[in-house]
Amino acid sequence: MQTPFSNFSKSEDQHWKAFKTGNEASFSLLYENYSPGLYNYGSKFSIDKDLIKECIQELFVQIWTKRNTIGNPAHVKNYLYKSFRNLIVKKIAQLQKNKDFEELEDYAFSVRVNIEEALIDDERRKEITEQLQLTISGLTPRQKEAIFLKFYEQLSYEEIAEVMGITVKASYKLMARSLDYLRNNLSKEDLLMLYLMFHLRLLN
Repeated sequence: MQTPFSNFSKSEDQHWKAFKTGNEASFSLLYENYSPGLYNYGSKFSIDKDLIKECIQELFVQIWTKRNTIGNPAHVKNYLYKSFRNLIVKKIAQLQKNKDFEELEDYAFSVRVNIEEALIDDERRKEITEQLQLTISGLTPRQKEAIFLKFYEQLSYEEIAEVMGITVKASYKLMARSLDYLRNNLSKEDLLMLYLMFHLRLLN
């Protein structure tokens, strides 16, 4: 699997430092490499495509205009995802006229199962998809988000904590409770299928 900037001579850290000096090419590469992932992440919080795009654009406008004062994050991806998360949560809170939205546990976060045809036949695929989707819907939004960041974005527990604004200990607990819930509510066969989907990143 290709990683961001795998086709370029500079690393993401080098591009970040270059963009801070006003290098527009490095800034464009940061945008091109991270905007698709940010859009996918944003689509879990809202179905409003325009809102998601607006938040991505606002994020990159902000980092460009503040490039002389922002630091050099240890992980560029984590910094962008955390900043984007804060933006979209704030925007949704404003739209819902709920200033404390970011502190709620019941914010919206949608994850959908997407089983490829190559994995299983049509009839069985529909049955498993419905079962897995029903089970996943029983997770809290924070649990869904943690699973998405862990298995789809392949972040570590420390990185999940950074993006979600929680402690590392809390990220471990969040994931443990999520996996316990899935183990207790799925057959061994369906659980193995879900783990395979996590590995293949078959979540929308």
